[in-house]
Amino acid sequence: MANVILVYVNCKPLTNWEVEEFYSLTNSAGYNVAGYIFQQREKPDGRYYIGLGKLNDLKSVSQATESSKIIFYNELRGNQFFNLEKELGVEVIDRTMLIIEIFSRNAVSNEGKLQVELMYKKKMLPRIMGQGLFMSNQGGGGTGGTGARRGIGEQQKELDKRTIKNEIKLLEKKLEKLSEERAIRRKNREKNRCLTISLVGYTNAGKTTLMNVLSHTNSEAKDQLFVTLDPLSRRISTIMRREILLTDTVGFISNLPHEFIKAFKSTLEETISSDLILHVVDGASPVAYEQYNIVNSVLKSIGASDVPTITVVNKSDCGIFSFVPHSDNFVTISAKNNINLDSLIVLINKYLIKIIETEKTINDTTNFIELFEEKSATPFIK
Repeated sequence: MANVILVYVNCKPLTNWEVEEFYSLTNSAGYNVAGYIFQQREKPDGRYYIGLGKLNDLKSVSQATESSKIIFYNELRGNQFFNLEKELGVEVIDRTMLIIEIFSRNAVSNEGKLQVELMYKKKMLPRIMGQGLFMSNQGGGGTGGTGARRGIGEQQKELDKRTIKNEIKLLEKKLEKLSEERAIRRKNREKNRCLTISLVGYTNAGKTTLMNVLSHTNSEAKDQLFVTLDPLSRRISTIMRREILLTDTVGFISNLPHEFIKAFKSTLEETISSDLILHVVDGASPVAYEQYNIVNSVLKSIGASDVPTITVVNKSDCGIFSFVPHSDNFVTISAKNNINLDSLIVLINKYLIKIIETEKTINDTTNFIELFEEKSATPFIK
């Protein structure tokens, strides 16, 4: 496991749980945190983001710990990557690139790989144009799709701006086509009236474990961030004996870059069109409220806040916790140990029955109106 140094320039206050999450992201990417450097500044340095004094400290710590990479929490610009790598002699990435690395490991489907590739291209374009020291000599190991890094030892000068932009356009077209295909499948489901439920929540809240329990399957569930990247759907039956489509979606995280939400727009559209959302919350987390609010904020931003939602407070087996959602529609469970799942199923069916009854009323009313209009249009014959 390669050693890395974490860096954060505190121009904006960072909470303890955000720092812990930064560590968790780093571990999920397969790195060992050998040290960290924080600096308080009113504004970042234009050349290195971090100040010159701390830059020297960073170089010393990096050499002492034999670290192969420096990871900034802050968003860096192309020239800052180049300047830092030139001074430090090791590769430098930021938090966004770290998340892309994790996504690239967990992407399985063609669409997931294309989405990660698109994010990678857009993020790396400024670095390529800025002649990043380590980007110029890296090869192989692309994140999928068309291949992020051409060949071993290929020089940066061969990766011109026009080529990268054309590749981005090609990726966007491929994803647009897949989005259209996804929309067609949604219309077919609506035509056949297959009820849909989406699992959403903060990353590592236990969505996949709950998915496995409800669908009686065994999808991979790990105690890591962003294990589930590709949307996974399973057909389940409830006590109503009606087929339901249950979909597990990508987990959310604090300060999720806007380009991530944009890249996964077609995936998140599945949530918008759902009949019911199960918002899974890690009730054992000391920052459950913060995570709960972050997910609600993202749901609102994508237009899914009006979809009926049940808040599922998970991990009740991990001790007593005081998290209570700002809603009456919640249930406390342990997906891992099958605790109180019957109550969740009852609540799910309550919502589904209401949806079906509403649709039946609408259909009956529509049929009556159509019949009335048909009768009214018939000419009176003596």
